[in-house]
Amino acid sequence: MYLLKSKIFKWNFAAMICVAVLFISCGSDDNTGPPEWNPKQPSILSSFYPDNGMYQEKVMLIGKNLPTDPTQVKVYFNKRRAAVIGGTSERMYVMAPRLPGNADLGDHLPALPTGQGRCVISVVVGSDSLTYGNDNIFVYEESITVTTIAGNGDQTHFAEGNLASAILQPKYIACDNYGNVFMTNWRDDDNRDFCYFCRLNEEENIFTRLSTTRIETNIPAVDPLTGSVSVTTETNPGSFNTCNPNEYWAPRLRQMKFQNGTPPNGWKHAMVVNPSDGMIYTRWYYGAIVRIDPNTYEAYIISETVQGDSYGLTFRPQEPNILWMSFRDNADFLSRSIATIDVSAGKHLEATDPDGAKSAVFATLQRRSSNQIGGGHRDGPLEQAQFRSLGQIFSDQDGFIYIADRDNHCIRRITPENQVETVLGIPGTSGWRDGTRDEALFRRPMGIAIAPDGSVYVADTGNSRLRKLSVN
Repeated sequence: MYLLKSKIFKWNFAAMICVAVLFISCGSDDNTGPPEWNPKQPSILSSFYPDNGMYQEKVMLIGKNLPTDPTQVKVYFNKRRAAVIGGTSERMYVMAPRLPGNADLGDHLPALPTGQGRCVISVVVGSDSLTYGNDNIFVYEESITVTTIAGNGDQTHFAEGNLASAILQPKYIACDNYGNVFMTNWRDDDNRDFCYFCRLNEEENIFTRLSTTRIETNIPAVDPLTGSVSVTTETNPGSFNTCNPNEYWAPRLRQMKFQNGTPPNGWKHAMVVNPSDGMIYTRWYYGAIVRIDPNTYEAYIISETVQGDSYGLTFRPQEPNILWMSFRDNADFLSRSIATIDVSAGKHLEATDPDGAKSAVFATLQRRSSNQIGGGHRDGPLEQAQFRSLGQIFSDQDGFIYIADRDNHCIRRITPENQVETVLGIPGTSGWRDGTRDEALFRRPMGIAIAPDGSVYVADTGNSRLRKLSVN
């Protein structure tokens, strides 16, 4: 076995603090204890343990002249910063961060099982950076499970109430900061008999309609600052709905005030709020990308792309103004792809030269995944990755973009390093089963949303169930 699984190394926090106290109080007969940190002298790293673990694993770093004040030191597992608990000048306690990734250490090391990754631990003290080196590696173990939150598979009825008795057909979803999951309720066959906009809350144990009558909405977007929800409609080109928490999210029909032309027809599928500028962005089936002021509803066509369906839009917090888009199988050279576009590229031209602004934004359009427009399933570097039929996408705060790969019946993820991996589900195999990476099954998942605590919600459309991924 590559990993050393000895119970000796699985110390709890209390035990490690006790060890630190013993080192301080009983280190020698004269009770001098470990020497104080001297910032004028270099720090030295020697070892650490345990050498493997999960998120929030307590890890002891051993060395000489280590800072005793946690504010004076930064510790990284690969590029992910770890929380420093404290310690002595010879023992420092840290907690393994969430999803630090897999360091590229060359091809000489054996491959690790799915869900594990190698971490290089580095310590930054002032302007000095120390690294344990490639021969002293921490192996991170990721644990992901899925559970069913609500729904029983029934596509012929609809019922509000508590989560155990609710009957729902979730298609697209969004989360706010208060435990609410907003849901577009459509049947998997696009039958709109039960087409409602709904709210689900686990803590309140409730599933309820926000629209009292049938309302044909698509992918919602939540403003992280105001909690207001915006959701596209299928009909009038300039119409969309907003739901304000101060009005208990009652839908209000709004009209965009276009400043430079109106896109044809009403087919717009997704909305997303850009954390960088606070604006709402949407994309039309016919290719127009539109920016909307959430306060005045003024709208600008900022670019024209290819015709085709796009059911996923998201922004990574680490990449301001880069709009990530997922495309279905009818989008010409972007079919079955992940693509990006810089929505700020033509902003300065907008008032004086609308056509020039559109061209400037369009010039930044990139197909980021494989050029294989026929689709398939392939993990690996994003430029080589293949998808089958893409649904909703959403980025978490760490820059992991989760993807509902509908016709592959699985959930995929793009890491911050732009590596694609299958998170849960067996590619090409549909079904319904909760459990771990080796057990979970989905049927045509369409929706993805991420809560502030990192939990990933999935609209498992083909199974008529809302499900929840717990990462570590």
